Amino acid sequence: MKKAIVTLLILFAFGKCFAQGTGYSLPLPEKWKSETIPFPIDFAPGIPYQGIEELRFTPGWSDANSNEYWTYTFLWFVDGSPQVNADLLNTYLTTYFNGLYHSNSKTSTDSTGFTKTTIEKIATATGDQETYSGKISTLNFLNKKPIVFFATIHIQPYTNAKASAIFFEISPKPYNNPVWQELDSIVQGFQIQQ
Repeated sequence: MKKAIVTLLILFAFGKCFAQGTGYSLPLPEKWKSETIPFPIDFAPGIPYQGIEELRFTPGWSDANSNEYWTYTFLWFVDGSPQVNADLLNTYLTTYFNGLYHSNSKTSTDSTGFTKTTIEKIATATGDQETYSGKISTLNFLNKKPIVFFATIHIQPYTNAKASAIFFEISPKPYNNPVWQELDSIVQGFQIQQ
């Protein structure tokens, strides 16, 4: 029953988007996995957006021996043109990764001080209104150990669609690792359909 309700919520959200004459496409490379979650995100309800979170996981995402371990990207395709800045991104990512850990490890939500973020604005990438970068230190729910992610965040408003795309590229691998080219290709392949 719960799955049916979640599916209906997702269809409603997509229906709302397409009813306004807009939609989008986000690449899903071969062998990658995807997931779609409506806002508010159940494990991070404090993030005040309306829209859809869409995730893309590398084939080696859950394999600790893979170069792609914990490498993934997610899109927040949200209504309007919400304010975004480094302080808000640090707050939202802290909330997000604390909640992600607790929802997957089934631990008490009383402990929330383990995620630390250092996101700051950087030179704007092509196609972005703003670009951010930094690190996220948190707990890995797959093994209950600390993990540090590198993160790049792309802000792209779409006035005609009355929506904004906020892309997150996440990996424990440094930026010179080839996995970042894979993540970049997904962000660059995003298209608004009108």
